[in-house]
Amino acid sequence: MGLTAPQMVKLVMAFRTAQWRSGANCGVGASDLLRTVCGFASAAPALPLIAKGNAGIPKYHDGHIHYDGTPELMAQYAVLARDSGASIIGGCCGTTPAHLSKMRAALEDTPKGSAPSLETIAEVLGGFSSEDDGTSSTPPTRTRRRRRAA
Repeated sequence: MGLTAPQMVKLVMAFRTAQWRSGANCGVGASDLLRTVCGFASAAPALPLIAKGNAGIPKYHDGHIHYDGTPELMAQYAVLARDSGASIIGGCCGTTPAHLSKMRAALEDTPKGSAPSLETIAEVLGGFSSEDDGTSSTPPTRTRRRRRAA
């Protein structure tokens, strides 16, 4: 939305609120969501963070929207979210009780680990939708779209 995760932390911290939560939900995939959570965590390690990823990417199939994220994949996402710094972890679009059950079990059964690298996140959950999260000094390239003739 025009701000990187560290820029958002700086902006919100300027409000001097007593307590606030920040995080990410939905979006273009769990990998991208966790990259944002990692950005928040690096800018403010003590900040309570929220992660609510989709159960996969929506795809139209046989007349309905289907999410391809399995409960097992969402369990891996939940552990990576916790290790990335999120303390409130849930699911967004496509998340079912089966997903939540596996996520809870994974969080209870897997000891907390160190923050995962972006390479680990991509290896476990799949690649990112873009090469950069906006924190590099290289400006994003935009594809010019042609306007339709009226």
